[in-house]
Amino acid sequence: MRVKNHKLVGADGRNVPFLQTPNGGDPLTGDKPRFLVIHYTAGGSLSGAVEWFRNPDAKASAHLNIGQDGAIVQMQTFDKICWHAGKSRWRNVKGLNSHSVGIEVVNWGLLKKSGSGGWLSHTNKPVPNDRVIMAPHKNSPGADQGWEAFEHEQYMATVAAAQALVAEYGILPGDLVGHDDISPLRKVDPGPAWDMEKFRALVFGRDQDEWDDLLYKVNSNTGLNMRAGPGTEHEIIKNLADGTVVHVIENVGNWWLVAEVVDGDDDVTGYVHRHWLQPK
Repeated sequence: MRVKNHKLVGADGRNVPFLQTPNGGDPLTGDKPRFLVIHYTAGGSLSGAVEWFRNPDAKASAHLNIGQDGAIVQMQTFDKICWHAGKSRWRNVKGLNSHSVGIEVVNWGLLKKSGSGGWLSHTNKPVPNDRVIMAPHKNSPGADQGWEAFEHEQYMATVAAAQALVAEYGILPGDLVGHDDISPLRKVDPGPAWDMEKFRALVFGRDQDEWDDLLYKVNSNTGLNMRAGPGTEHEIIKNLADGTVVHVIENVGNWWLVAEVVDGDDDVTGYVHRHWLQPK
């Protein structure tokens, strides 16, 4: 992908679909973005997000919206303001709407428990257990909460879009942030289900091949529960300490069948959620 005339051009050489939002439109400070802000939509579909941002009553908008399948819709040129950040601050800059591009990734975000023990969105839409990540939020450490997982296709589409923006506008690694970084008392998106450390590494040039090896390590300060089956409803076999090396045997959606590596050999086998693994 690349940026031409402040619009995103896809790998096929054509501009991604563009549907103008009425919300915003004034020039960015300096006519180009300094920051890139990642959000989740708190919704379940790309069409729903686009429809909402085309509604003047929403009083909200984003430059890019990225669906679960990786489809992208642009709604404002990158030299103009969208209303995505609200009251915000980063690197002593206040009001990031005037200084940033906003990317909304389709995802329900923070979930709630149903009466039957499953998971619901804030609109009471059921979310399958294999799409749920349990984790505390970095801005309010404590008990684990449920979050909808992001799809690999949309994650990598966001990487590609961010790479194009970084190349065009010279955005620095420390200026690629989440909404929960710039508005920590108000917002929780994109939340712990979005691997921001890995995202920055991919955007700023780490070789993608490094992420395809079969050996991974646990990346969680509280360890990672290995379960008897692919989902939180299954029995915990053991807790794998932070840094534990595992061999990936099989992918089952967001759950991976892995074997703990001990002295170079496979040991205990079970299922873990892929979000808490990173390449060794």
